[in-house]
Amino acid sequence: MRTLQRFILTLLAPLFCSMLLANNIQVNRVNLTEVNTSQNYMMVEFDLTWENSWQTSSLPKNWDAAWVFVKFRVGTGEWQHAWLNGDGHIAGTSATIEPGLLYFGSGFNATTNPAMGVFIYRSANGTGNFSVTGAKLRWNYGNNNVADDVDVEVKVFAIEMVYIPHGAFYIGSGGSEDDAFYRYPATNSAFNVLGEDDINVGTSSDYLYYSSDYSGGDQTGPIPAVFPKGARGFYCMKYEISQQEYVDFLNTLTSTQAANRYSGSNTGYRYGITATGGVFSTTNPYVACNFLSWMDGVAYSDWAGLRPITELEYENACRGTSAAVANEYAWGAASVAGSPYSLNNNGQNTEAVAGNYSITDGNASYNTTDGSTDGPLRVGIFAANTGSTGMVTAGASFWGIMELNGNLSEHVVTVGNASGRTYTGMHGNGILSANGYANVTAWPGLDGDEVTGADGSGFRGGDWNSNSSKLRVSDRNSAAFTSTERANNFGFRAVRSRKFSVGEEYGGGIIFYLDGTGEHGLVAATSNQSTSADWGCDGTYISGTGTALGTGKANTTVIVNGCNTAGIAARICDDLVLNGYDDWFLPSKDELNLLYQKRSIVGGFTDGWYWSSSETSSLKAWLVHFPSGNTKEDSKFLQYGVRAVRTF
Repeated sequence: MRTLQRFILTLLAPLFCSMLLANNIQVNRVNLTEVNTSQNYMMVEFDLTWENSWQTSSLPKNWDAAWVFVKFRVGTGEWQHAWLNGDGHIAGTSATIEPGLLYFGSGFNATTNPAMGVFIYRSANGTGNFSVTGAKLRWNYGNNNVADDVDVEVKVFAIEMVYIPHGAFYIGSGGSEDDAFYRYPATNSAFNVLGEDDINVGTSSDYLYYSSDYSGGDQTGPIPAVFPKGARGFYCMKYEISQQEYVDFLNTLTSTQAANRYSGSNTGYRYGITATGGVFSTTNPYVACNFLSWMDGVAYSDWAGLRPITELEYENACRGTSAAVANEYAWGAASVAGSPYSLNNNGQNTEAVAGNYSITDGNASYNTTDGSTDGPLRVGIFAANTGSTGMVTAGASFWGIMELNGNLSEHVVTVGNASGRTYTGMHGNGILSANGYANVTAWPGLDGDEVTGADGSGFRGGDWNSNSSKLRVSDRNSAAFTSTERANNFGFRAVRSRKFSVGEEYGGGIIFYLDGTGEHGLVAATSNQSTSADWGCDGTYISGTGTALGTGKANTTVIVNGCNTAGIAARICDDLVLNGYDDWFLPSKDELNLLYQKRSIVGGFTDGWYWSSSETSSLKAWLVHFPSGNTKEDSKFLQYGVRAVRTF
């Protein structure tokens, strides 16, 4: 096989100095190697590097990553998305490769559920420049219907992303933002998103609610369980789509597709994209890309194997696990720079704020600081400044994500109408329609088999032409405002869901079991609820308890209904309110055995016997010994350990 190799760098990010913010990502030395014609795969080899990378096991307990994907074409044919394998990739000992499957809740299948790309990130805590030499991705070219004797050209794309871990967070700040979320009836009370279950919306006590004086939405619900709420871990683009990223996207499309994703009538406001002879370029490659309609942004997301961000995920991307602060910005304070900026090195990768950079307040581009710029700035510009002292002055979010407030108004999926609430968070498959539109099931604006509208979308974050109040994290002035326009202040960033893993924090504890879908399982509390509780009601047979996986919750209900004794093992779990959850239960025998197998991951166990909720007779119930794993039946009146679990 004769192979041609070429790389396109999708993010020519700026250089700036911040230990939290990776930048200047580069892909080099792309090569096709190790062709296996019997199994129809080859390795796509390349070097990857970026500056100021990080991973930390202390707060915020996250990392930055490169989302790497491959496009190919046979001869001079159309560019297509390469289907990668579920394993067999190589990144060396310093890096972790995490494949991103098309359907993250299902297992890998080479033809129906391939990897759309991979996340590459540090395998251990660290900060600073990060390089991977000779990374190799296994491309199953046969499944892409590529023959053994054709010329193949590949492009490797890398997009900087930030991981937002599983966990609860607040929406709404309790402040005075337009149409902000709150926990009914107290408008000054933020709403705690604990997980991905349904969220009730309305005027019942403790429901989610919001006013709709502007474009907040229809004030109805519920928000379904399948709607991505942000409590489940996800990766978010560190920056808004840059003009160079969008150019690289356009240059892989057919002429028909590109004609629907670009308009030559968009001029001014620092928009520098033009086309000459069917080839796109830009005079402002490092500047955030404006004039992006909803249809443009979701087409880019589909092409890259990503998806649109929801407005709930947006608030998590800003606020993280911090307590809500009234009227706050993404950097966790309610103050923002207030003098017009002047720039130097305009349009270059060193574009910087030369005058009026705040060394105390958060920096952001909005109508006061815009000065005479009249358009968006270079992505990551505020963290690059020598006067930056950290997250606040860099204008960074809790997680290290840039320009979530100001610069460009970002398209989001709204919860403010039914079309938005039907969104299920499916990822793009890398393939657009023949006309250049996204075509993913349940994406807002889908009409037939193309996303040609914007119903179900809205905007968050404000922009270079907004007043400062519209930049606030919880401002929903335009959250359900539908627009199909390409405007000079509209931009986009995409996200990708991450699968659950055993050992991760989620749902009030530690995941110790996942079912076959990978979407549901069991969580254990991280400490004992008791070391000396009896099972209860010795001599009374509590009929209806089982031993199998999935019976513990019902067992607990049967026990507390049939035994009124205070302080018994099942009641301790049933009464438990921990980390915002009140649905804990005493595990069944088989569930407790699973917990024993993952005891080192969950932690906090003392040596001894632990009660299950599985009864054997009127006098005895099952126990499991930690750390031996032995099981036994013993008398209900004896006192042993208790560890609560819950389902998700």
